Amino acid sequence: MKRQLHEFQVRAVNRLRQRHGRKLVIRVVSDANASATPLRDDDVDKTEAASATQPPLTPLRGQNKFWRWWLLWLSVIFGLGGTVLAAFFLLATIPPQVNCKNISPLAPEMEQLACAAQAAQSGKLEQLEEAMKFVKSLPPDNPVYPEATRMMGEWSRSLLAIARQKIDQGDLKGAIAIARQIPSGSPLYPEVQVAMKQWQGDWQQGQDITQKFLATLKEQKWFEASLQIQALSRLDSHYWDQKQLDKLIERMTQEKKAWQQLEEAQKFAEAKTPEGFAPAIALAGKVNPNTYAKPKAKAEINRWSLDLLKITAQHLEKEDFDGAITAAKLIPPEASVYNEAQDWIQLSRSYAVAQENKILSFLEAQAAVRQISPKSPLRQQARVTEALWQSNLHDRLQMQFAETIASFDQPLTFQLAISQAEAIAPKRPGRIEAQTQIAHWRKQIQQIQDRIALSKAKQLATPGTLESLRAAVEEGSQIKLGQPLRIEAQTYIAQWTKTIQTMEDRPTLDLARGLAQQGNLKAAVAAASKIAPRRALYSEAQAALSDWVAQIQIAEDTPILNEATALAAEGRLTAAINKASGIRYDRALYREAQGAIARWASEREALLAERQKAAELQQSVEETSSESQSNSQSEGNN
Repeated sequence: MKRQLHEFQVRAVNRLRQRHGRKLVIRVVSDANASATPLRDDDVDKTEAASATQPPLTPLRGQNKFWRWWLLWLSVIFGLGGTVLAAFFLLATIPPQVNCKNISPLAPEMEQLACAAQAAQSGKLEQLEEAMKFVKSLPPDNPVYPEATRMMGEWSRSLLAIARQKIDQGDLKGAIAIARQIPSGSPLYPEVQVAMKQWQGDWQQGQDITQKFLATLKEQKWFEASLQIQALSRLDSHYWDQKQLDKLIERMTQEKKAWQQLEEAQKFAEAKTPEGFAPAIALAGKVNPNTYAKPKAKAEINRWSLDLLKITAQHLEKEDFDGAITAAKLIPPEASVYNEAQDWIQLSRSYAVAQENKILSFLEAQAAVRQISPKSPLRQQARVTEALWQSNLHDRLQMQFAETIASFDQPLTFQLAISQAEAIAPKRPGRIEAQTQIAHWRKQIQQIQDRIALSKAKQLATPGTLESLRAAVEEGSQIKLGQPLRIEAQTYIAQWTKTIQTMEDRPTLDLARGLAQQGNLKAAVAAASKIAPRRALYSEAQAALSDWVAQIQIAEDTPILNEATALAAEGRLTAAINKASGIRYDRALYREAQGAIARWASEREALLAERQKAAELQQSVEETSSESQSNSQSEGNN
């Protein structure tokens, strides 16, 4: 730029020197206020001619000399003004831009420096480093070296700012590496060295505090950890006293929460039941994995998972297959015994499915135990169980065939099914089922036989005569106790027996009623008493008999009651009471007699009370009279 400015100044001066086409002529006029104006060449010639004709003026010589000096200074002022204008024009005019994208290494240093400055204006680390490398490559005697040194100071400040950003982000190595890009010739070099030393010191101190903090957290010493946080806050470092400080506070909060979760989980697990282990494992699983409580939580989960396996085995032993599956499913995937728990689930599921006792269920049960790994602790038990399901499958196939034969519901097919089921040996898994079915089919055979006998008995009872009903009862009695239709047969027998007894006893009851109508109640009672208890007409006979007996008792006891009433009317209440007491409690007029006795007893007591009162009154009168006589005698003596 200085070279171009120099060339512009030289050209400007040459232009001023070449301006000799005009002359400056000063004309003296009488009017002092008249201005001097430049004249053309012909005007100058005319003026010179006129001056030649006029006589010289001697007093004007001093003035001409003054104007010459004035013209000289005016020329100098115009020259300097032109130079200033040319320089301003040169500085104000934008030079043609250099294509920095395709700049050649052989380009002038001024252009390379301009491109380096342009790139460094982005503030990016790579461009600043490239600019610093270019400055380092310049020799001190290079014309652009002073300007490059000045720019290097600005770039050094930008690099130092980036380095500080790195240290604020926690990248000590990156910050040191960037700071070392600043050469020793930079004005900021001493400041950079001090900054790097401070960064390293703060970093080491921050790491030491952090290590102590983590050690106290591991031992759950919350107060000591708080002291380390306070120590970290006193560091003069944005990274340590702000970013890292917040992280440590957050870490301590996480640790406290994690240990609280673990303690709560341990309280749930104290129940030693699946209902207690479920929330315990869930809480322990939520413990933050970045805390020191997580290893302890994992250990507890593993311990609780072992307890759940024991509970699973107990449920399986008790044939509580759903309980076993539920307990094993509570074991989380992160537990050390998770795979074993899955094997327990498969084993329990095979037992649960096999309870359906179907061909497909036994096939599904076999498939379940086959999924147990050969390396599993349950592999031996799985093999035994698989063999058991195979035996059950064989027996179920045989029983399925027998059940198919028995489905025709005929005595012969039932006998064939029984023969097929009896082929299952006593120690086979399906032996119990076979014996159960055999008993059922035998009962079905007996039921068919009973149905035939009962149908025959019902057919015999159809005429409704005594002989037919007695024959039906005899036939129905062939169905013995314990046979399938025993209850139904006994129901029909009871109906037929009642009909027989009614037919047998009806004449006797009718005879008794005829005698009662004739007034021979005692003979009627004697006849009705011949109908024995538990006979069909016994209740009816007893009702009629009770009525007749009541009539007899009324006829017998009415004279006694009438006589007692007559005695009471005569005032002989005691005799009346004694007479009525002869009617016993089981007699028809007993209640009526007792009512009369109560009434007479009340009247007798009232009468006795009146007599007692009258006697007391008489006695009182006699005593009063006696006293009066005594008083009279004593007065006479006086």
